[in-house]
Amino acid sequence: MSKVRVGVYGFIIEKDYNHATDVTYKQYRQAAERAYQRRSDLSKKSQQAFKSGDKAKAHQLSVDAKKQLDIAEENNAKAAEYVFYQNNLDSDNNEIDLHGLYVKEAEYILKKRVVMGIQNNESTLEVIVGKGLHSQNGITKLKPAVENLCREAGLRNYIDHKNTGVLVIELQNANIPQSWMNYSSPYNIPTKPNNTYNNQPGYQQQPQYNNNYQQQQPQYNNNYQQQQQYNNNNNNNDIIVTVFKMICACLSK
Repeated sequence: MSKVRVGVYGFIIEKDYNHATDVTYKQYRQAAERAYQRRSDLSKKSQQAFKSGDKAKAHQLSVDAKKQLDIAEENNAKAAEYVFYQNNLDSDNNEIDLHGLYVKEAEYILKKRVVMGIQNNESTLEVIVGKGLHSQNGITKLKPAVENLCREAGLRNYIDHKNTGVLVIELQNANIPQSWMNYSSPYNIPTKPNNTYNNQPGYQQQPQYNNNYQQQQPQYNNNYQQQQQYNNNNNNNDIIVTVFKMICACLSK
């Protein structure tokens, strides 16, 4: 497997480069944080208006707050989609890179990936959780979250002796909880990628999101089929491509 590849900005990128440092990713996360803050401010004003007896104003402020929540969740979903896709372009079949994902995002993706691995009779899954270098106070949040999921499903796991940022999960003899099969996505907005990351310099054209996913699903499938060069360029990445396709379609149903 090649140790380098060309990134979305045209630069050569080393294998295992963490795209959680990318400008695009940070912009999505920052936009989400701003929207969450606006939502909090509007909610407080709504409560104040209600207490003062102005129910009409309170209702409108509440509606505005909900819109900000939708904006925040949409931007977080875009960030998760972007970083997961970019970080897993160079992953092997038995690897999944969770760098840059929030815990609830990582849990959702990993549950789907583990179930798929068991169904495909895979023996192990190497989960890249990082060493906490980009986490607050240098403490990784993903590793303990993944370990908790392993305990929940009776999955033996251990730290890769070559890389302490990798947790190896043994997929045999698992006892997957039924709740994993119906695990709800972390966000309540539909997402649909247009698979243009590598074709757009500077990532200027961003993934499109539609509030009527059910009606747009055929368009998603057509877009995906038109982008099969991802598979052709990375034959060892079939499972990750499948996982990514599934996650992007279901991330926020």
